[in-house]
Amino acid sequence: MSSLVELAQTLVEHDNFLIVSHEHPDADSIGSMLGLFHTLSFLGKKCQLICDDPVPDYGWPGMECFRTMEEIQPFETAIVLDCEPSRTGKFVSILADASFLINIDHHQGNNAECSYQFVDPKQAATAMIVYKLVKLLGVPFSPEIAKSLYGGILGDTGGFRYSNTTYDVFLAAAELVTHGALPADTARELFECKSFEFLKILGFALSKIQLSTNKKIAWMALTCQDFHDFSVDPSDCDQLIQYARMVAGTEIAILFREVAPQEIRIGFRSHRVSIHTLASHFGGGGHLLAAGAKVEGMALPAVIEAVLAQAHQVLE
Repeated sequence: MSSLVELAQTLVEHDNFLIVSHEHPDADSIGSMLGLFHTLSFLGKKCQLICDDPVPDYGWPGMECFRTMEEIQPFETAIVLDCEPSRTGKFVSILADASFLINIDHHQGNNAECSYQFVDPKQAATAMIVYKLVKLLGVPFSPEIAKSLYGGILGDTGGFRYSNTTYDVFLAAAELVTHGALPADTARELFECKSFEFLKILGFALSKIQLSTNKKIAWMALTCQDFHDFSVDPSDCDQLIQYARMVAGTEIAILFREVAPQEIRIGFRSHRVSIHTLASHFGGGGHLLAAGAKVEGMALPAVIEAVLAQAHQVLE
């Protein structure tokens, strides 16, 4: 892992940035992108924010700056945040045009080949890395930067409830609040503002929750038809896994989402069991207690059977 000081110097030395993150962006990816965008703009750098998936409707400053793939202007330096470049979806081929590729992430197992990479799995969120970068660069925390980074940190710590919520996280959050972050508004945007359709499919998903015979694994499975019936985008339902995680006594919670025929997205959560290797077994990755994977070319029932069998092995 390269040093944060070297990363800051690398950003100073380059310009004309294209900032991108993973498919189906979450609070950390959006907050990190916006925070870095505002920081580099303050330094007089030219920046583009790129996201081809629907951007969450957060009220954070700069949301209107996101462009689609068709709107990309010529660039020199690409920055991939919160994932390895191979997980940026349709932007993978575009990143090959970058004269310099920077990767900033906090996910374990990211060993991507880049011009410059900084990965720190000890950080609760990629937004925490950007927070530290802002301080190193001597950029003042504007309300625009503070609101974005606070949102990213709040999202990846589950509202300061997950085990990655550390002393440093609370210090960073407190500093960001003094510079304009709005805790109540941000919490509502992330956790308490859902569509009527989402709440309907939540009730349906809860009615389908299943528990292994040893009561150590809880899982939910939703099909393409389910999402169609409730008029809900599968990408908006990743948070359903938290309800499986609530089942008392469970060690592993799993959410299966059939986003297209023979394309299954899997979410894994645990309170104490390392599930990174479980996700890696199916070509995914993430953190020790929160990870995900995507399986293609298999029907949903077969994927469920294979994943549950592997999950039981992890618990042995």
